Parts: sequence; C-alpha cells; structure tokens
Amino acid sequence: MNQQKALDPAKTPAVKMPQPQVGAQPVAGNSLPSRSAENPLSEREMDVARLLVTGANNGDIASELIISPHTVKVHLRNIYEKLGVNSRTEASMLLVSQGWIYVPGLETGVAASEEEAPPEPAPLEASSGAPFRWQPIYLLAALVLSLGVLLTPFFTRPAQSVLNLLSDDSVLAVGRPVIAEMPRWESRTPLSTARSRLALVTFNDTFLYAIGGESAQGQPLAGVDVYDLRINEWTSGIPLPLALANMATTADATRILLAGGTTTDGEAGERLSDRLLVFTPDSQRWSEWGLLPLPLAGASLQLVGNDLYLLGGWDGQIARDEVWRIPADSGAGVVPTDWQVVTHLSRGRVFAGSAVVTNELYVVGGYDGRQELADAAAYDTQSGEWRELPDLANSRGGVSLLYDGLALFAVGGGWSHPVDTIERFDPATGLWSNFPSPIQGQWRHLGGAASMLGHLYLVGGWSGSYLDVHLRYQSSFRTFFPNTTKDGGTPATTP
Repeated sequence: MNQQKALDPAKTPAVKMPQPQVGAQPVAGNSLPSRSAENPLSEREMDVARLLVTGANNGDIASELIISPHTVKVHLRNIYEKLGVNSRTEASMLLVSQGWIYVPGLETGVAASEEEAPPEPAPLEASSGAPFRWQPIYLLAALVLSLGVLLTPFFTRPAQSVLNLLSDDSVLAVGRPVIAEMPRWESRTPLSTARSRLALVTFNDTFLYAIGGESAQGQPLAGVDVYDLRINEWTSGIPLPLALANMATTADATRILLAGGTTTDGEAGERLSDRLLVFTPDSQRWSEWGLLPLPLAGASLQLVGNDLYLLGGWDGQIARDEVWRIPADSGAGVVPTDWQVVTHLSRGRVFAGSAVVTNELYVVGGYDGRQELADAAAYDTQSGEWRELPDLANSRGGVSLLYDGLALFAVGGGWSHPVDTIERFDPATGLWSNFPSPIQGQWRHLGGAASMLGHLYLVGGWSGSYLDVHLRYQSSFRTFFPNTTKDGGTPATTP
C-alpha cells in the first residue's frame, strides 16, 4: 500500500444547502423588533421558519430539508433567541406580522392597526332565506376541494418523510426492549455508550471494532470501542478523525475500511461524507485512503478477492443502484474517477444487507426511498451475472446480513413494521428458514458481525430506544477431528 495521507476533516463535501445570510443582526434581549427592523435570521433559519409557520413538526421539517431532527432543534433554539420569543406560536406570529414571511390571505395585526377602518357596508336587501340553485353546487365543490387539499400531502409527500432516513432521534422512544432468554444466545459485556447506526467488524476473529454511530442525543459519534473476544472485555480504541454515523465497513487481514456516512458541520447541519478511511491495527492509525464516487450514507462495502465493491446508498436525494469497484490494492489516494460502475442493483436501495460467499456478493432487503424491500440476489463477480434468490419472509430496512462460513443470516430491520424473526439462508439448498429473534419488534441499524468459528455478534441499534446490548449467537457447531498422515507425520485438523 502506498503511503497514506493525513486526514483533513474540512474536505468532507456537504449536501447542497443554502449558506447563512451575511450581515444579519440579532435582536437584543426579549424585546420584540419593530416592523422596520432588519430580519435577524440566517437564510437556513428562514428555511426552517417558513415550514414552522405552516404548522410542520420537527420530523416534517427535518425530512423536507434533509437534515436531522437534532439540527432542527438547534435552528429553532437560535430562531427563538434571535426573535426574543419562547414558543412556535409566538415565533410564527412575529415572523408574519413583521412581513418576513408572507402567508396568503392572512392580514397581520400590525398592518390592521396602521390603516383606517374600512367604511361600513350597505345593508343587504331582504331575502326569503331560500338558497340559490348554484349554492349547493358551490358548497359541494368547496367540500371536495378541501378534502383534496387535506389528502394531497399523503399521496404526494415522499415516503422518506415518514421514515427519517439518516437519524433515529425523531422516533418516539418507548423504553428498552425485553431481551428473551433463548438457547444458543448469550448476553455479553454491553457497549460503553448506547448507539445505533454504527459500524461493526471482526478483525482476524480476535477483535470486534464498534465504530462511530448515532448517540441517544441524535449526534454522530467519533468513538471506537474494541472488544477482545478472548477475554470478553471492551477497551477504548483510536477515535475517528470526525464523528460519523450511517457508514459502511469491511476488513481484511491487515486493515479496516470505512466508507461514507453522515456527520454535522455547525449551522450547515447534516452533511454526507465522501471519505474512504482506513485503519491499520498494527500502526493504530486512521488515514484517508481516498474519496468515494460521490457522498453517500447507508451504502454497503465489501472486499471480494483483490477488489473493493461499494453498493447503493443515499446521496441526499435518491437511493442509488450502482455497484462500484476499485482494486483493493490501489493504495492511498483513490479519487472518484477511479471507481468503475460494474453493474446495477435491481433498484436503488439504502441500508441493505450484504455479504460475500466465495466470489459472490449477496444483497438482501433495504429501503428504496419509498418502502422496505424483501428481495434477495447474488452477483457473481467473475461472470458479471446476477441470479435471483427467494425473497425474505419479511421486508427489512436497516438489516445486517452476516456469513459465518456455512450460512447467511438476515438480522434486524422492520423499519415500518415489527419483525420478530432472524432469517437463515443455506447457499447449498438455496432456501430461507427463520427462528425467533431475542428482541421482538423493530430492531434496526444494529451492528452485526460474524466469526468463521460459528458465532454472530450483534450490538447496539434502535428498538424502542438506543441500545447498548451485546449479544452472541452460536450459529453453528464446529468439531475438529485429527487427520493422521500416511507417513506418520504431524496430525492435521479438519472441520
């Protein structure tokens, strides 16, 4: 590998967002500004304010502006402080009364006080009280139109406004789930911090690396926890050079690779990352290995032989369907044009599960920007051909797909509905089976990793709240028998 470059967090490109207004002056104290006062809000705060006056909640505002609910809360706090108000209602009334936001058909109290009262209208002529023939027709048309206005958002609003793609912070917390005691399951030392949307990877079947993720406060994390499988103990690892959530990861015998994700950048709010980072446990150092073809969150990253594959992901607008590839030994300094599109997924998807079996890339589930998916397919990296697999029993977004050397396991998901099972795929028979999950309901964005010794490790995630759980599942039992050579040499062991 070539010499790696030092990281520069400032190079992370941002999702397209307006820049704050230059020259805005804050309002002192709690005094209300006069009508001639200059608007103290930045351009980004005005984007939030325009949605605020429509009655949109924090989740709607976050989905519309493609930022996290936590960022919305920060903007609202700044808006209240600059306007000298204490509530959404006061802020909305002041913004409209000052003329900084115009709502058609609404006259402000300030304007009314500055104008003379209109003359009294002439009295109406006497009427019999019977409606005109056109009045019922107009009334019916008005009712139909009103109903259409009320229902339009449900049909025209993108599905991602219901599911916050990049954060679990806006989801109603209902408390920690009950973890059922089941055969072959074992609770191990929990994470130091409850988190979801983290990356988890095994290194040489000796260590687990729990990397970044989203905290219970809705903030990306830079912390790295390292778990020694031999002694059942977590220690603090070398932190990331920038806080990240929603990233993809993979590893080989000498390094851990980390791709994309989301981070935050002050008032600009949430950003997508196009970084490809590498960590070498021998040197205990994070470095920049290169750049992705574009900023992505919720993609998948896999090593197949001498190639590195990047699959799907969210680009800030749509779920991507590309499968990109670069040589895994290309060294530091990868640029976007180095990535080659070798094939396409059946549809764009984000937070899908992926795993490698020999020379095949398996891809299951995910979220396509409108709904969770249940389809499954395998891509032969040598022939360049796809083959369809039987669908999952449940559609799963935010799913982990793990391979223990014998079978594939689809764990978690259930973004918009409960999922109470784990599904197992046997590559030899080409069939799925399922068994109960120790956490029932919506368990998604967990960290999942498999050991070639027949264990699955599942940590963190979101299920009613942010979790610090660490569970180990005995996915298979391996027995080693002595194999004595004919010449009486040293016995070997075979599975």
